[in-house]
Amino acid sequence: MKKAYLLLPVFFLASCSSSNDDTDSSNNNQNNNDNSPVLVTKMVADGETSTYTYNGSKISQIKNITNGEVTSFSYSGDLITQQVTTGSSTSYKTTYVYDGSSRLSKKTYSETYLTSGTISTVETNYNYLSGNSVKITYTASFTGSSAVRTGSKTATLNADGSLSSWTETASVPSNTGGFHSATGALQPIVYDTKNVPFKNITGFLKIIDTEDENGSVHNILSYNHVLNYNNGAGSGEWGIFKCVYEYNSSGYPTKNVKTYYNKTGTGVTNSEMNTYEYNHL
Repeated sequence: MKKAYLLLPVFFLASCSSSNDDTDSSNNNQNNNDNSPVLVTKMVADGETSTYTYNGSKISQIKNITNGEVTSFSYSGDLITQQVTTGSSTSYKTTYVYDGSSRLSKKTYSETYLTSGTISTVETNYNYLSGNSVKITYTASFTGSSAVRTGSKTATLNADGSLSSWTETASVPSNTGGFHSATGALQPIVYDTKNVPFKNITGFLKIIDTEDENGSVHNILSYNHVLNYNNGAGSGEWGIFKCVYEYNSSGYPTKNVKTYYNKTGTGVTNSEMNTYEYNHL
């Protein structure tokens, strides 16, 4: 998914520490003005500034002031059905379909390069095996290429329906032709007990299968996903990071420092800082 900094692509080891952690507010929507929900209105993510507008508690638009991209959202009832990002050279579109229990059943993401007209697409389907287990299958393709990537994740959900972990198999196209078979896992995600910045956006918690769309009302403290290519060369994909948060008096993050690690989780590769502003506390 395009990283539009809402539906906060997208690949830790030790649990993170937190500062200003004096309020346990796992379900705390309190504010110091009225009873309207706390909503994020501005985010500075690794130097890029985005503003958020709403229709009630439904997200309507995110505008990236830094690069000019604008993301618009559509709803059916209280469910997010589409988000479209328009940029100067690329556009991004994600559509969401739900089952009769309002659970995400299909997600289709497309990325269009405006100058060439080429399109990359990822289609993801969700089959709920039990109350806390879902099989996630995906197919990724690119205009003009026969090298289609496929994969399957058997995911475990927490009691609140948020993402916990998964095991994964995949067939990944090789740069030299053919495919790599791949196996991997997402280790159980560690969450804090505070409020995720996007907690009160209508429909946000229905989206459950990525780092930033995990269905939790809480913030990720540690995340460890590794997919190994079984090619004898030690190649693969990974997303390993840990976070340190500062919170406001209502238990929402005002600052997040995210540190990324190498495949073994032993060396720092990068870090970024995100800050958040809200309509009120």
